[in-house]
Amino acid sequence: MLLWCVSFPCAAATLLAVLYWCYPGVIVQGYKKYAGYLIAGLHRKQLTVNGITYAYFERLPVGLVKDAPAVLFLHGFTANKTMWTMTIRDLPKEWWIIVLDMPGHGDTSFVQNAGYCANGMVTKLNEFLEAFGLHHLHIVGTSLGALVAANFAYQYPTKVISLSLLCPPVAHRLSEDLTTEAMKAIEGGGKNILLPNDVEEFHSMMDIVFHHPDRLKFHRRMSAALLDEQLPKYDCFKEIIRDLLKSQEDVKTLTENITAKTLVVWGEHDKICHPSGAALLHKLIKNSEIVIIKNCGHAIPVDRPRKTAKILEKFISQNRSISNG
Repeated sequence: MLLWCVSFPCAAATLLAVLYWCYPGVIVQGYKKYAGYLIAGLHRKQLTVNGITYAYFERLPVGLVKDAPAVLFLHGFTANKTMWTMTIRDLPKEWWIIVLDMPGHGDTSFVQNAGYCANGMVTKLNEFLEAFGLHHLHIVGTSLGALVAANFAYQYPTKVISLSLLCPPVAHRLSEDLTTEAMKAIEGGGKNILLPNDVEEFHSMMDIVFHHPDRLKFHRRMSAALLDEQLPKYDCFKEIIRDLLKSQEDVKTLTENITAKTLVVWGEHDKICHPSGAALLHKLIKNSEIVIIKNCGHAIPVDRPRKTAKILEKFISQNRSISNG
């Protein structure tokens, strides 16, 4: 028995090492399929609505608590639902959690020319929630997900109990001084730094997105496997960013008319969305509060997952007055 206890971990470690160095794509696929459940108890599910098959994680509240807060998580551009896994791991098990892959991202399908401006994404999100049967909820969005969440709260104010916006890409539209070099590259029509074509560009992207990129940098073979997972989606991503840039909403009107209790969160070292945008949005959104996370870049749920969980737990727990029905 003792021999088995010693040998099994060694064999498992050897297998992982072989996979990492020889078959990194297997690890990438395995993480996508199983990390949500193994790390945070999230179950993989699908729901088809109006021709789009949505992939999402769901974790039902322990004990099926009647008034459990329903919390929807939306990821950023080119990311997917797994970016929330480490944050959700530390959130209360009594919460009802849904983590959505937005159209064209992760495992959610993509329909060409279906309208992917902010309003188009809000329409699709509402269709998903109606089919899902969720009518009152807390929404947490980061980057692109925060842009969609803000627009949803503006268009459907009675459905949103609270709103958590993590570095939404909107403040630079209110003040050119808040346009970072990275944002100029993303929106300038040239080379989009979020769509790397080789390992070197992939690592350069990580330098911009994360505050501590060295913690997440992989051997070239693993980086190449992660890149291979993304490359087939680039046509989808390009159509989405093109639609978003063609129809930019009036950010001032949007933010001034959000009525939900709102939390604005920013990474102190965000190189994509200027951290000064937090104070500007806080000023425009009437019922809002602000948190700046130190030692954190743009990818807040990945850079500082535990800190993010603590901030969200405090805010949502203080604003969980409406139950679903």
